[in-house]
Amino acid sequence: MTDLVTISKEVPKNSALSYEFLREEGIKLIQQLGGNTWTDHNIHDPGITILEQVCYAITDLAYRMDYDIKELLGSNTNSSYTDLYSAATILSTKPVTLLDLRKIVMDIEGVKNAWVEKVTQNEITNELQETFVPKGLYRVFVELDPLFEITGTQLLTNVKDRLQASRSICEDFEVIKILEPQQIRLEGAIEIADTVDDINQLVVAILHRVATNLSPQIPFYTLQQLLKKGKKTEEIFDGPSLDHGFIDEADLLKHERKKEIQTSDIIREIMDEVEVLAIDELALATGSNLVRTWILPLDTTKVPKLDVEGTLEKLLFMAKGLTVNLDKVLIKTLYNEKQKEGFSKKLPIKERDIITEETKEQHLENYFSIQNQFPSNYGIGVMGLPDSAPESRKAQAKQLTAYLVFFEQLLGNYFSQLANFKKLMSFDDQDTRTYFNQSLLDSVAGLEDVLVSKESYEQYLEERTADSTEELKRKNKFLNHLLARFGEKFTGYGMLLQDVSETTHATDKKLIKDKVTFLKEYPILSANRATAYDYTKTYWQNDNISGLEKRIARKLGIEEYTRRNLGDGNTEGFHMVEHILLRPRKSYPFALNVSYSPKEIISFEAVETNVAMTRCMVSSHTLKIGEEIQISANEIYQENYTISSIGDNYFEIEAPFQEATATGLWQHEQDIRYFIKTANIGVFKEVASSSDRTFCEVGKNSLQVNDFIEITRTQHYNGVYQVLAVFENGFEIAVPFSEGETTGRWMPLAIPNDPYSLQLTFVFPKWMERYQNTSFRKFVEQTVREETPAHITAYIKWFDSTEMQDFDKSFQTFLGRINNQK
Repeated sequence: MTDLVTISKEVPKNSALSYEFLREEGIKLIQQLGGNTWTDHNIHDPGITILEQVCYAITDLAYRMDYDIKELLGSNTNSSYTDLYSAATILSTKPVTLLDLRKIVMDIEGVKNAWVEKVTQNEITNELQETFVPKGLYRVFVELDPLFEITGTQLLTNVKDRLQASRSICEDFEVIKILEPQQIRLEGAIEIADTVDDINQLVVAILHRVATNLSPQIPFYTLQQLLKKGKKTEEIFDGPSLDHGFIDEADLLKHERKKEIQTSDIIREIMDEVEVLAIDELALATGSNLVRTWILPLDTTKVPKLDVEGTLEKLLFMAKGLTVNLDKVLIKTLYNEKQKEGFSKKLPIKERDIITEETKEQHLENYFSIQNQFPSNYGIGVMGLPDSAPESRKAQAKQLTAYLVFFEQLLGNYFSQLANFKKLMSFDDQDTRTYFNQSLLDSVAGLEDVLVSKESYEQYLEERTADSTEELKRKNKFLNHLLARFGEKFTGYGMLLQDVSETTHATDKKLIKDKVTFLKEYPILSANRATAYDYTKTYWQNDNISGLEKRIARKLGIEEYTRRNLGDGNTEGFHMVEHILLRPRKSYPFALNVSYSPKEIISFEAVETNVAMTRCMVSSHTLKIGEEIQISANEIYQENYTISSIGDNYFEIEAPFQEATATGLWQHEQDIRYFIKTANIGVFKEVASSSDRTFCEVGKNSLQVNDFIEITRTQHYNGVYQVLAVFENGFEIAVPFSEGETTGRWMPLAIPNDPYSLQLTFVFPKWMERYQNTSFRKFVEQTVREETPAHITAYIKWFDSTEMQDFDKSFQTFLGRINNQK
């Protein structure tokens, strides 16, 4: 029986809802503050009357404050809870684990099941031509659902798009493949009871059981179903948001990819039908040659599927020793209908999220003047005084009205403050008010008669809520509270912003804007904090930015983080390069260059079969078709070229052959990996103790004496050198000091054992004004390392405008190549 909703007869004690409690507290204050001059506390005393009216108004305010939070945040607009994120919005995340990735693939229409597996050493050694396997590479296998009318090509495209949109930083998918079915049939005989009413229905039930065992349908649940199973809210929404509902991870763990089928499992499934009495010599078979009575090994490149046609031909059904005749056409029709029962549809939002019901606007700011409640002999409020009253009496009434307005204005402001509570809890950088008031001109009768002027009164109210320094600081404190609800803070950024801003007012306004932007985008900044960008889509100058980049940008107050040509503009954005994408593969088969030093071209020769090509003869090389090189020391061919053809001791370029100097020099074009591998040399210095040495100031380094390094982008020092001495801020090389050199770049020639796994490089424009502040630059580097997942190593580089322009070009070229875009 439903409990009736009633109003309690008990008056709340020690509460602002209790008129008696408020009156009693008011009397106590009067006694404490004016006990020597105010001794009459009876109801006929005008002061007590005023106290009683104020107490009554406070109970009204307390009553409204006691509204359900939904009522306080309610609105008559289309959405009352814009800044109150739903459970699915704020608790779900982009895929993090392998099971998460498996879930999002299975959420695609046309996918029946999916598996995500780590790539192992032996499976890609030959393909990558590496002696190691980068961490973070996965293989994705998909089982197509025959109930959907979709081609394998289209489904594969949909899966790739979904995976790329959900890819985590420093991770990639080496193989995404739809598995072909491996037809499995049953052979033998099944003894059934002679009491079976419909043999065809029984056969359908048996076939369905076996088919489900071979290829199970992973169920999707509604929110209500999981709550009924005892799941906690935070547990339900942990993971990616799915269109078809929720997947219980326990179901996924039970159904890993099969490598074999045991006959005993199939027997158990069949015997679970109560009308099955016995099974005689059951065997499992695939194709014509492979028949097993105990364990049937499976082809790991396929997924098992029940061969209904073959099973009906080879599997007999017996009753009392007699073979039962089956309607095979009907059985197949019923079987197909039975299979559709597990079909999952996209769920409405109310079945996969907790939606707060909309509420009506409560008009909490509406204020009813206490003067309207006074006895009529006071001559105030809407009753007022008759026209026949003497002027002195009218003046007394006005005087009382003016006196009471001080109390009424406070009360009216409190009601307005309550009504605007939702603004205090909202993400709004346009309205920075934290104190709210309201005009009483329409509420208090005769108010205009006691004001100096209506304009001065309204100006006073406006000044009370002006965009002052105090208001901005209070707004920042409220935003700090909202940030703290998500475990976030802007403390360090706010302190450093004062050093790079002109005024405190400008600092506070900028802080408010950055905090509000962060809170508005928080569902994305939180759920996508470890998500990479989709390199199969256009990257340059659009919003295809990784979740980590967006989060760091918002933490640093960077507004235009979608701009990618950083070298051409005045923007504070930055680039992020995932080393895993730099690995050699089919779409980018170029190995990491060991050196950028020039190498000799022995001669130039004509290509007989193509007059538009020139062959460059060399002693040896490791070039690949499509790789870019630079030719120098030859006036005719001194240019950048793309390799068109290669041989053991030559490579060909697209340029008509011309009689030229017999020799030349070639070197690798500085691609994206050059900027990742090299570091800046701040300055070259003369070594006082030796005129044959030069000191290279590079900051902290991990070099050791006798290591080999290469210097580039200089006039005098380009080349390979052996390190003679190592210091905390640089190293010495065996070359005389040359005046006039400013900066250059250097790199170690030793290749790391694993240059690709779990590593990121961030590139910032160091010429920007606020990056000139040393403390702010340190804060940027600290923020990058704090926001980057702990298992990933982050490198940070600061480029000048020229270096950034070159980097932009190389990065854009690289992304075009791995995306197969020219």
